[in-house]
Amino acid sequence: MSTNYHVPIAVGAQANAAIVNAPLAALDAALTNLVGGAGATVAQLKAWTEAAAYQMLTITYNATYVRVVASAGVLWPDGSTGTFTTDAVNTTWEAVDAYHITHVLSGKAVTQPLVTRNAAGGITAKPALTVA
Repeated sequence: MSTNYHVPIAVGAQANAAIVNAPLAALDAALTNLVGGAGATVAQLKAWTEAAAYQMLTITYNATYVRVVASAGVLWPDGSTGTFTTDAVNTTWEAVDAYHITHVLSGKAVTQPLVTRNAAGGITAKPALTVA
């Protein structure tokens, strides 16, 4: 006497999909809320930029000032991609004095306006980041 406990694959697959997809839907909703549905908020983008919380993935260096990043593909903490672009190079100190970074998910760009440096190369005035 044998009992067949066979469950059709389609039923099993549907049940498994429901078990897996429910938490994934909740995760998707949480991520959408986290990034405002269309990307990170202005405050979050500024905080990430100040903390250099993005990762440069592909880097192109300035042809003249070879220690200076000219542009780079970036990955933000929320998974968005973007592009870092140097807008002004300090030729004395071979340093980035102004830049902008795009954030694809939000369609925004964070800009660091031109900083001021002292005779030793230290930043003495750093205008606030802008996001547009």
